[in-house]
Amino acid sequence: MSDVYLNIHRAAQAAGVSPSALRLWESRGLVRPQKTPSGHRRYTVEDVGRIRDIRRLRSVQGLNLAAIQGVLGVNGTAPTPRASHGARAVGRALQALRLRRRLTLRQVRDKTGLALSFISSVEHGVGRPSLASLTRLARCYGTAVSALTAGRARRVGKVIRAGHYRVLPMLGDGVKIEQLAEGRCAMDCQRFTLSPGAGSRGQYSHEGEEFIHVLSGRFEITLDGRQRYQLNAGDSMYFESTSLHAWVNPGSETTVLLWINTPPTF
Repeated sequence: MSDVYLNIHRAAQAAGVSPSALRLWESRGLVRPQKTPSGHRRYTVEDVGRIRDIRRLRSVQGLNLAAIQGVLGVNGTAPTPRASHGARAVGRALQALRLRRRLTLRQVRDKTGLALSFISSVEHGVGRPSLASLTRLARCYGTAVSALTAGRARRVGKVIRAGHYRVLPMLGDGVKIEQLAEGRCAMDCQRFTLSPGAGSRGQYSHEGEEFIHVLSGRFEITLDGRQRYQLNAGDSMYFESTSLHAWVNPGSETTVLLWINTPPTF
């Protein structure tokens, strides 16, 4: 442990947050500074590093404090390891790609803007990346989200029968993605099923063009942080994938939509 201690104002300044944020995060158990007999907080260099990770998880990935606890754990503890088979498979694939490109975790952090501890937790199958954060990692490694999560089917046919679609591992709470076309396609054809409130949890972009058709429910998408569109059942939309896009199901019922990307860069 470092022998250098900072008071709350200097620690906040070093981490790029406000003192009030530190007090809130302390009340939630995310940060636990030492205290003098008179009650003054003393932060170590390690504390400041953790605070920066919390800031990145909030600002870059849009996670709330409860979700951050799931990624980082309460200060001094590790998050509960309840990794699914799909999450472990995605984590192994990401780690293999990183090592193949001879990138350190710090280098990936600098390239993506994601917290180092979050990247590590995803590789170990503990952290659950949102679509936005997973897209950042996929682009960093020169691949696509669908290739990372679904892989390739063993047998490819022109027809896929109902109930036999591959399902991508859950990417965030309430997001289910089914792969509707297989093989060397010039497009990604997917069916999204979104629970109320489920969304991308951040904005992302990639190469290509996109088409969306809402089968049921409501859908909201924001392009480049300023153009917001509300779609209802029967509505369709086209846009260029290079536009930053963030989306959510704003309704109280499940939303189902067809989402097509070409080329398959999602």
